[in-house]
Amino acid sequence: MIRESATHWIGKAYREGWAIGMFNAHHLEAVQAISEAAENARAPIMLSTSMGGLRHMGLDYFTAMAAAARKRVSVPLILHLDHGADFETTRSCIEAGFDSVMIDASSASYEANVDLVCKVVALARRHGVGVEAQIGETLAEEGGEVIERKTTVEEAVQFVRDTGVDYLAVSVGNTPGTLGDQAPIDVALVERLSAAVKIPLVLHGGTSVPAETVAAVVRAGIAKVNIDAAVKGGFRTALIKAYTAEDPLVDTRVPMADGRALARLAVEARIAMFGATGKAA
Repeated sequence: MIRESATHWIGKAYREGWAIGMFNAHHLEAVQAISEAAENARAPIMLSTSMGGLRHMGLDYFTAMAAAARKRVSVPLILHLDHGADFETTRSCIEAGFDSVMIDASSASYEANVDLVCKVVALARRHGVGVEAQIGETLAEEGGEVIERKTTVEEAVQFVRDTGVDYLAVSVGNTPGTLGDQAPIDVALVERLSAAVKIPLVLHGGTSVPAETVAAVVRAGIAKVNIDAAVKGGFRTALIKAYTAEDPLVDTRVPMADGRALARLAVEARIAMFGATGKAA
C-alpha cells in the first residue's frame, strides 16, 4: 500500500464525482466488518479511529489489527486518524504508518487552528501523508460541549490558502455521532464552498444524512464521508438483543459476531450510497 493512497483516492473520487467512505473502528470486530465490506464491494475505504478509539485500544493494537486486515483483502484500506486533538498524537500516527490524519483545532481561535494545522502539514509532507482539518464547528462526537457553527465561504478560502490542507472538513448542518437520517444539510452552502476552495470537501456525521442528500453533496464536491454511528449501531443492536433476553448469553463472542455482520451490512450500504462500489476493481 503506497502512502500517497489517501490523497490519490480522495482526489480521484473528487474528480470523478463519488466519495470515499471513512469508517471508524474501535475494536477487532469493527476492523473485520469494515475491511470485509470493502472487499465485498471492491471499494477503497478509509479505516479510521479517533482519540477515544486510541484510548480504548492503544495505537499499537489498532495498527496491528489494520495490518492483519490488509493482508486479508485486496482493496485499499487507507489508515486515517479522525479528529486528532494534538500534534503529538498525529505525529505518533504518522510515524506508525497512517496514510492520512485529521488535526482538529476547529474550536480554537482561527490563528491557533492555522498554526497547529501548518505544523502537522509540514510533518505530513515529509512522510507522504494526507492532512484533513476543519473550519467551522460541528456537534461534539465523543462527548463534551455541543456546538455548531456553519463554515463560511470566506473563512474556508482563507484557511485553505493559509494551511495548504489536502481536504477540508466543513460544518454544513451535519450532526456527527447520531443515528437517524434527518440531518439538516445545507446543500447550497456545500456547493458554494466547493466552488470557492476547489479542493475535496469532507462531510462528518454521514450516518445521519438522508441518502438523497448524500448524493447531492457528493455531486457538489464532498469526496470523503465519515461514518461512525452506523458501525457502532450494528454492535449496539446485537448487544441489546442478546442481553435483554430472558436467558442472556454467557459467550460474548456470539453477539459480537452478530454485531460484526450487521456492521458489515451497514458499511456495504454506505459504500454503495457514496458511489464507491467497484472503484477498486
